[in-house]
Amino acid sequence: MKVPKSLLATVLCLGGPLASNLVGAASPFSADVTINGIPYTGVPYSSSDALFNALSTSSLQALNPNPPYDPFQPVQISGHYRGVGLSYAANGASVFLDIPSLGIVSDFIAGATRDENAQAMYDYLKSSGLLSQLSQTLARTSPTDPIAGNPNSLMSTMVAADFEQSFTADFSNIGGPETAIATGTSANKLTRVGIGLEYGQMTQGDTDVSNLTVPLSYSIRNDLDPRRQLLLRMPISIVDVDGAKAYHLGFGASYRFPMSQYWTLAPSINYAFTAATDLGSTAQMAATGLTSTYYWRKPGYDVGIGNMLSFATTLPFSYGGYDYDPHISNTVLRNGVMWSRPTLVSGRKMYFETSLIDTRFFGSKLYADNYQELRFSLGTARSAKATSVFRAGLALRHMKSDNGFNVEFGYWL
Repeated sequence: MKVPKSLLATVLCLGGPLASNLVGAASPFSADVTINGIPYTGVPYSSSDALFNALSTSSLQALNPNPPYDPFQPVQISGHYRGVGLSYAANGASVFLDIPSLGIVSDFIAGATRDENAQAMYDYLKSSGLLSQLSQTLARTSPTDPIAGNPNSLMSTMVAADFEQSFTADFSNIGGPETAIATGTSANKLTRVGIGLEYGQMTQGDTDVSNLTVPLSYSIRNDLDPRRQLLLRMPISIVDVDGAKAYHLGFGASYRFPMSQYWTLAPSINYAFTAATDLGSTAQMAATGLTSTYYWRKPGYDVGIGNMLSFATTLPFSYGGYDYDPHISNTVLRNGVMWSRPTLVSGRKMYFETSLIDTRFFGSKLYADNYQELRFSLGTARSAKATSVFRAGLALRHMKSDNGFNVEFGYWL
């Protein structure tokens, strides 16, 4: 039921200003609670579920108010859900909800007691379309949203993993001495298993974010043309947002078609899932894309250009009593140029690579609709005949006014 804001003004007079002041708070979920005129400032909540249930008798009694809480005392709660201000109020048995940024003002008065109406509000927060609206708002306004809007989000990491395997980690060998023409001999290794380790840090807004990623991959070459490959990948990531964890898991497949001696196209499909209960967010996502790679081989160095066009969208999802359908969809352009040249390290021939990558999002509004990466790596040749490939590198990232880095290791055999 919707009610005019004027009817709630007296009840929520303390809530609105306090909620807006909490936007910059460090804890993902916290509130200022006022019970019978006595304030309790900066109350932290362990999860979004606990914040949604903050008006319950058990939650209010846990504050150990003096005098002891009883369900007839007036209560105002002004909190933030990862930066989005929201206010609850209780007067008698009636319970009120106000989320200014979403234009939501509702009352819950059908129950005979305050706890019954607080439970009705809790159920509304969990099972209505509110979570979808919150997800869209956070992707647009939060620098640390786990679904989209920053380089460590699910959407960004899923697209980056596709581009990495199709272009940056191209086993057709951007830096090796052989031509890409198939030899038809058994010297070409037809399958490769890849495992990597990536660690990065980035300041996103006012928050320090770290990530740990284990990219797993498998490629199968055509025995007549090693450039024709089936590429499979499963990146696993843990993202730490000031102690709150988000876990990403992805699956993807591409098939590389040679169009000419130095030009290939790789269509792809991807699926990824994130579980970020600490941040009150869970989502699944799918994407399809097409990556073009073109190489120029010059005396003493090689140059490669990669261009990706991808479409990524969230999918409906239900878990633990929550209904999620964020309706976040974006067309993604990821373009990069790589330069490679041979060098000697302790008498061994290695390849030094430098690449510059630009990523841009079009569609749903995001906190950051573009970011850039400058990457350096050193390793063995990415050759069809190599028995194994090892690379280590550093990636520098820039998003709006924020900067970060990734240290990367990869081994393929």
